[in-house]
Amino acid sequence: MQLERLRNGLREVLKSNQFWRDRLVDVQGWDDFESLPLTGKDELVADQGVNPPFGSNLTYELDRYVRMHQTSGSSGDQPLRWLDTKESWDWWLRIWSDHVYRSAGVTPTDRVFFAFSFGPFIGFWSAFAGAERVGALAISGGAMTTEQRIRSLRDLGATVLLSTPTYALRMALHARELGLDLATSEIRVTIHAGEPGASIPSTRDAIEAAYSATSFDHTGMTELGPTGHSCAQRDGIHLIESEFIFEVLDERGRPAEEGELVGTNLGRWGMPLIRYRTGDRVVSSRETCSCGSPYLKLAGGIRGRVDDMLTVRGVNLYPSQVEEIVRRHAGSSEFLIERRSVEQMDDVTVVVEEAPGLSVERLEADLRQALGVRLGCRVVQAGALPRADLKAKRIVEVP
Repeated sequence: MQLERLRNGLREVLKSNQFWRDRLVDVQGWDDFESLPLTGKDELVADQGVNPPFGSNLTYELDRYVRMHQTSGSSGDQPLRWLDTKESWDWWLRIWSDHVYRSAGVTPTDRVFFAFSFGPFIGFWSAFAGAERVGALAISGGAMTTEQRIRSLRDLGATVLLSTPTYALRMALHARELGLDLATSEIRVTIHAGEPGASIPSTRDAIEAAYSATSFDHTGMTELGPTGHSCAQRDGIHLIESEFIFEVLDERGRPAEEGELVGTNLGRWGMPLIRYRTGDRVVSSRETCSCGSPYLKLAGGIRGRVDDMLTVRGVNLYPSQVEEIVRRHAGSSEFLIERRSVEQMDDVTVVVEEAPGLSVERLEADLRQALGVRLGCRVVQAGALPRADLKAKRIVEVP
């Protein structure tokens, strides 16, 4: 089914899409597909620089497109602009309603609150319109302060919350400072994206305790699409293979259980991506899931960014591994990782905001036992670290 959809889509793409005509040949079978070149974000950014403002990855004339969104540029790189036709926008919404929301048990009786500042990033808009497609009441939290969002979701009886994991914890902490308890609100389900936190057990446990709700993870990219979601087991992410072709490749580009996730979308032919390197490090599993899903599972969700790997005294580790341990100690408090280069090696300090019962000595000992390397820790005053309602920046480079 994947191969048939790919071949049908490429027939139209290769007629007029200059970006892919310069890179691809017709695909007859899987051998042809696997011989196609991998595509990186740097190529797309460069193409939009040479062919502004949208690049040459356009299958149709501009009047065929109805929406424009862009990536956040949170890694310090140039944001990518991405266009959708009516057909590809409908594809986005169908994935949200039939896969993401269905897996989380969202129904037409729900009231879904979106704790985001609605900007040019596609996730907020597609999730909002997807909730409308389900028939649920969609409530925007855009242009609100954190306090206004807290009071609004309580006053309106919201039953589902969408936010980043970090912002969900921030809202819960701020609510307690206001003398409010979000565990007594009507929220029964929370859905999170933008960070791996909702697939990290200690972070997920902290969110569920704060809201007395069940938390689900969701993965996606502006340029690729809504790629996956957690299931009732909540021990990983199921990739939506009916709408994408996924590969996991090692550093040499060979198929592997652990490596970088590579995706090809099968419903966005106006501006498609073929064998796109996501930059996400994953561990894949084909073991049968008790939820009944036949889809490939990413054990533990997105483990981190390939380029976010830290090498401390010869030990490789990722921010998500640090977060799992820090959340057990600091709960909803904020944290970040300071990285400095010492003789071509990473030297790392974990900076954590103070929290009741937090022991630096105990935290350092647990980090060393779990990761096999000593990481220094420093406690700062509550509220001292930067906040964001989008993706939290976990690694900070210092001199």
